[in-house]
Amino acid sequence: MAAPGNQRMNRLSPVVIIVFSFAAGGTSAQINDFGMAGVLDVPSARMSSEDSLTTTYSRRDVADVYSVNYQVFDRLETGFRYTIFNARGKSPIPGQKCPPNEFLVCDGIRDRSFEVKYRLWDESDWVPSVAVGIRDLFGTGAWSSEYVVASKQFGALDLTAGIGWGRLAERSIAENPLLSLSEGMSERGDYTGTGGQFLGTGGTLASDALFRGQDIGLFGAVRYRLPQAKLDLLLAYNSDSYARERALGSLGDANGLSFGLDWEARSGLRLGLSYQDGGGVGLRLSTALNAAEIPPIKRPNGFGAGNSIAESYRFDSKVGWWERMAIDAESSGLLLRAMKLEGDHHLLLRYSNMTWQIEADAIRRVLALVNQYAPLSVRTVTMTGDALGMPSHSVVYQRPVDDSFSSQVLPARLQIGSPIDIPYPDETRRYAYPNGDVRVGMNVRTYLFDPDFPLLYQVSVRLQGDVDFGSGWQGTAVWNQSLTSQFDRIFRDGESQLPPVRTDLRRYMQEGESGIDQLTLTKRGKLSRDVYYQAYAGILEEMYSGVGVDVLWRRAGESLSFGFNVNAVKQREFNKMLGLRDYSVVTGHASAYWLTPIKNVEVAVHAGRYLAGDIGATIEVQKRFANGWSIGAFATLTDVPFSVFGEGSFDKGLIFRIPFDLYSSSNTQGAYRTLVRLVNRDGGRMLDNWPGGLWENMRHTHDDFLDQQRARMVPPR
Repeated sequence: MAAPGNQRMNRLSPVVIIVFSFAAGGTSAQINDFGMAGVLDVPSARMSSEDSLTTTYSRRDVADVYSVNYQVFDRLETGFRYTIFNARGKSPIPGQKCPPNEFLVCDGIRDRSFEVKYRLWDESDWVPSVAVGIRDLFGTGAWSSEYVVASKQFGALDLTAGIGWGRLAERSIAENPLLSLSEGMSERGDYTGTGGQFLGTGGTLASDALFRGQDIGLFGAVRYRLPQAKLDLLLAYNSDSYARERALGSLGDANGLSFGLDWEARSGLRLGLSYQDGGGVGLRLSTALNAAEIPPIKRPNGFGAGNSIAESYRFDSKVGWWERMAIDAESSGLLLRAMKLEGDHHLLLRYSNMTWQIEADAIRRVLALVNQYAPLSVRTVTMTGDALGMPSHSVVYQRPVDDSFSSQVLPARLQIGSPIDIPYPDETRRYAYPNGDVRVGMNVRTYLFDPDFPLLYQVSVRLQGDVDFGSGWQGTAVWNQSLTSQFDRIFRDGESQLPPVRTDLRRYMQEGESGIDQLTLTKRGKLSRDVYYQAYAGILEEMYSGVGVDVLWRRAGESLSFGFNVNAVKQREFNKMLGLRDYSVVTGHASAYWLTPIKNVEVAVHAGRYLAGDIGATIEVQKRFANGWSIGAFATLTDVPFSVFGEGSFDKGLIFRIPFDLYSSSNTQGAYRTLVRLVNRDGGRMLDNWPGGLWENMRHTHDDFLDQQRARMVPPR
């Protein structure tokens, strides 16, 4: 039976997250038109519960805004948004299309921006909650503004008031108090915010604008809750006068007052209707889910869902307890590979988890089978599990002598550690090699942020075959057959002063609408107890073929792991068949992975040579959960100057991994893993999937996750 293959990194979009949000439901604070906690078009000091992931679409006369927001910690809220200004085509002439980014002629902006908000202190009986935020941390400054805001609740009434800089100071009420620190605080660099003249450098930190400007503005909001109707009545005053949009004709006069309704249709789904800016109807839809949610334990897949084995074996006296246990395990989505009895009291097992997303659930199932089948004389069980077919962790379990052990005591009788060899096993399940499986599924791919078409998609059938040849050898083939595609609408090629290692993407998407996505032969194994490797050759991804090796040092109980990869690759022909183009490069990185003391937060740094030959480093910060979810961000800086890199200045984006198991009635290890890039450029680009592939695909078996789920491993009594 084939070992699990390398998980593909699908190029999906926040649209996928919206779909899962509808399926899952969750809780969030009342969301404003920017996707952050707030009221209508102003921020508040409120925040969602930690690890809430919220997606929002708002439609107003001034702009359409699509946003993905994540409550990283109890006090820290972050958001990414994509804004289409002049979405109604009012500038310069109603019905006439505005040239994208011609922001000195008409309002044709397609803007990407980040927002961050931090709560300084919590609300008490006499003190409001207070937060500070930056609405456009990176980018051109289309929403450039900063604010300090306070919120206080009085029963069903929630009041908000704040002061703002930048756009939130256009309706000025006072001089910037920070001018007392330095007269230079009166200048906001190129971020003037008026007359259509914001000229910030896209992708760079807006350090020359933060909390600067001659004046400040005052904004506020009132929210009144009708709990039985799950309805909120909203009123807001915005200190942003929308001077830029009014000057360009995409918005009429704006008096600052807005009012509306916010309805919680169900848990995790909110709908908003408003009348804003002195004219125009606004609509808003937001969905939320809890990324840290741990699903209930599911029944095993297959025949082994019960406590019986196959009927033909049940009364056969020639079939021993080991065979019965192994058969039931296989029906449950587990492989029991080997067993050894040391004396009468110690049982050693080697198992493979083939279907369970949470490793603790697989361990629980194995222990339940041990309790059902193993001789009562066995008091200690040492189980070694694997990832990618390589031993990766062990669990030592002390079986209870009688019923005196409560569920609270039993988790302490579990020990988690490094994998343990089973020398000269008594029994081995001998699977026939080669063996494998074929999977057919639907695949949705999106193309984001094109100024002409912000969202294009392709729906295709994905056919994948995996063959396990034994001894760590595996073959994988993936064919993508397009059913319908909008990618023929893409006309823009990336402008680049670097070798076009990624900006030729359009041609691969169009000329290779259907084709080979992967065709590889991989050898995996261990160089020592804590050193893992995979060597691979073939068609590695959509755009490159070649050979490479990935090595990982990882030890149980250690917060640091280290990796190294090197790849010699050649660019593929655009039709995604077997042909190759002239461009070739040797690329590789040294990596460090740190499980920080902050729960569920990990940091990875990759330093080395990228596909375009540039030298630099990538940093990734993720919150990763035992349920399979991960959410984070990455940024890459290399020796390529910003002016050569082009739009965006440097490579950066968001990371999502969405497990199917939370939204499925059966156990599955399937997941979407996607990088959402703000701009497709050539600098700082790696191969897809392979660098860091060992770490990604073995991460679920690391001892920190196992320790968090220790109580979940305890089998039923």
